[in-house]
Amino acid sequence: MLEARAFEPEFLRKLDRLVLGIKRARTVRAGQRALGRIQGFGIEPENFKAYAPGDDLRFLDWNAFARFDELTLRTYRVDRQVEVTALVDASASMGLPERDDKLGLALAIGASLAYIGMADNDAVRIGAFAMHRGAMKLDATPFHRRRESYLNFRPFVMSVKAGGETRLGAAVDQLLLQRRPAGTVVVISDFLVNESDVADALKRLVAARHEVKVVHVMGEQESLAAYPSGLFRVRDAETGEVRETVLGPAAAAAIRRKVEKIAARIRELCTMHAITYAQAFGAGNLESIIERELPRLGIVR
Repeated sequence: MLEARAFEPEFLRKLDRLVLGIKRARTVRAGQRALGRIQGFGIEPENFKAYAPGDDLRFLDWNAFARFDELTLRTYRVDRQVEVTALVDASASMGLPERDDKLGLALAIGASLAYIGMADNDAVRIGAFAMHRGAMKLDATPFHRRRESYLNFRPFVMSVKAGGETRLGAAVDQLLLQRRPAGTVVVISDFLVNESDVADALKRLVAARHEVKVVHVMGEQESLAAYPSGLFRVRDAETGEVRETVLGPAAAAAIRRKVEKIAARIRELCTMHAITYAQAFGAGNLESIIERELPRLGIVR
């Protein structure tokens, strides 16, 4: 399965050249971490301020009190790391067509983004979502910061299986209920779902002040409609609906137009909300997607 590629040493060496494209505070010089002017447990003293009722007494400067008989607090500069969540669609449609290994591609991209994010010690995690028996199942790893812990992602990534329905809005509901600080959320999906669900989910992520990035994943056979001609009975992997259809040159052309229409609409929704959109079509293109497409579109640099 393609997701195993994301843990191979040779592949990781290629990722070492890349940096996750995350917005930093405007006051930070290039190459530095974002620094917040809030009281915290940093190690670099920044300033002093007069004590006010309700301030944390642990930061009182007793030397200043002994010298000046005034209550003064010492403030520190605090590193503000960015939390990054790679949110992978693990619904049934991600497992078909089986030879496309679409879910493997999505998981490999998510794991790669996690590895790249760890270069700056950002807190990163990988999640997978799908509806099962009417309930949203959103599973996620703990956050990890250091690359020494990257292999801790492997058991989770290798265990994800495709199944259930796509409900991006329900997944976002669960994500926002966790009340994490605003960070970066990378949504990785084939977006074969109701358009209004996608629009609402992306809108709410942005409203929660997350920096949102979208990776649109599709398989090569699926996007090119490279199916054999003939009469087929087709069952929808998520709804179970069955219908008969004839596949041939005309049907293949119609499928390709449909794929282009879906991609254009998802791109349009992303543009409306200032979300970075990237296409990842074809599992055989994993390395070029990571090394060329994602840097070109600002997801990594």
